[in-house]
Amino acid sequence: MLKLQTYTAELAGTSYEIGYQFGKMTAAIPQLQATHTAEIEGFGLKQVEEAAKLFDRWCPGLTEELCGFADALKVKPEQVFFYGMTYLLPRCSHIALLPSRTADRKPLLARNYEFSHEAEDFCLIKTSVTGKYSHMGTSVLHFGRDDGFNEHGLAVTMSSCGFPVGALPYMRSPKLKGLQFWAVTRALLENCKDVTESLKYLEGMPIAYNLNMILLDKAGNAALVETLDGRTAVKQIGPDSKEQELYATNHALFPDLQSMEPKVMAHSARRFEYIKKQIANQNEVTQVQLKEMLLAKYPDGLCCHYFEEYFGTTKSMVISPSDGIIDLCWGGRSENGWHTYDITQPLEDGMQTVEINLEKAAPGTYDWQPLT
Repeated sequence: MLKLQTYTAELAGTSYEIGYQFGKMTAAIPQLQATHTAEIEGFGLKQVEEAAKLFDRWCPGLTEELCGFADALKVKPEQVFFYGMTYLLPRCSHIALLPSRTADRKPLLARNYEFSHEAEDFCLIKTSVTGKYSHMGTSVLHFGRDDGFNEHGLAVTMSSCGFPVGALPYMRSPKLKGLQFWAVTRALLENCKDVTESLKYLEGMPIAYNLNMILLDKAGNAALVETLDGRTAVKQIGPDSKEQELYATNHALFPDLQSMEPKVMAHSARRFEYIKKQIANQNEVTQVQLKEMLLAKYPDGLCCHYFEEYFGTTKSMVISPSDGIIDLCWGGRSENGWHTYDITQPLEDGMQTVEINLEKAAPGTYDWQPLT
């Protein structure tokens, strides 16, 4: 058993002011400052300038936020770790249910996020940038978002599609210059009101990460956006669609992209089939049922405790975009508690000590097998 610290924080103001506020917070915590100012070999001023141009086009305001952060810490922009990690390893599960599938007849989005506890912010943050939509979600490298929802009822979650892509040596190299998923997620939450606007915003966006992204809005529209080595496929559903749910784990689901990566890790296939079995033909799915699914232990559920193998459930959540509510549980343990947060209410700065289990996966968990 290992004890960890989680955080909540709310920031408001211009992009520069928000970055400066976080820089001052970071300066007071030496360990946090070291994490956010670690440099990546080969990533210098030229790459920062290229990244800034990309951010200004697709994530307006992010460059100003990073500049405020760097100024507060009195460091050069190229020393901010976020640049090198975002300009271009999670294994997750997520489920979108339209109103016809839920007991309270409201759309719901549930997700588990699996990674290493050492690479998780453990921070829920509410951000209100001047001129942009307020949103609440969990952070990655503080400035990015793994997931979340905004004041207009748009919710976004993601999982890796195939082997994770990134800037670190042990990750799959990107096939194009583009954005990491955490920049894409934040851009959508700050700039789009619903699924239709999100899909329009994504047109032409260079996404270097291979992802399965699920979008859900309070009107009961949803979409699955899948990217793989620069190619994109989209599936959109709504109240009148034959299908009333979308779900994904960590492999390609569209035939055009499956041909590019025709194998799947055993754990991804098993979790996908578990979700299918649990919600198939169900028209009265409750939030309690979704929470039980998220915390049910793999291989008979979705929750994993293999943190030292980069496959530990760092967080579980159920988002109700129509209610503006997120229920969040840290560490894949019900003992850590489910906590409810309302986007219309102030998010008080706070800390919580949680515990995680450190376990080893059974042989065969990470084996590759053909897609069926």
